[in-house]
Amino acid sequence: MATFEVYREFYFEAAHALYDPEAKDGGKYRNLHGHSFRVRVSLRGERHPEEQWVMDLGKLGRRLAELREKLDHSFLNDLEGLGKPTLENLCLYVWRELRPDAPGLCEVGIFRDSCFEGCVYRGD
Repeated sequence: MATFEVYREFYFEAAHALYDPEAKDGGKYRNLHGHSFRVRVSLRGERHPEEQWVMDLGKLGRRLAELREKLDHSFLNDLEGLGKPTLENLCLYVWRELRPDAPGLCEVGIFRDSCFEGCVYRGD
């Protein structure tokens, strides 16, 4: 059987502060600041015999819209279950939020395109 990988993306804007207790002044990123984030969620699997797709991307899109609503224009430091608002923790947060509803979830990427940086998580 052939295996496919499909994905959907969404954007959100959010603020955070990254205090470093080991830095004398709290660190370079201690002040409140914001970013534009791009999230890519990938699913891997075989096509279902009847539907001929790995997953209904419309269904996934509706679930991602719910998640986007939680993240967009938020202060990430206040997001329950996230921890320190790093790219790595954002990947884990998205993974944990989607895993029950997204069979075949294989990758979550969080990108700050304007900073030319990002993080990809491929499961636990």
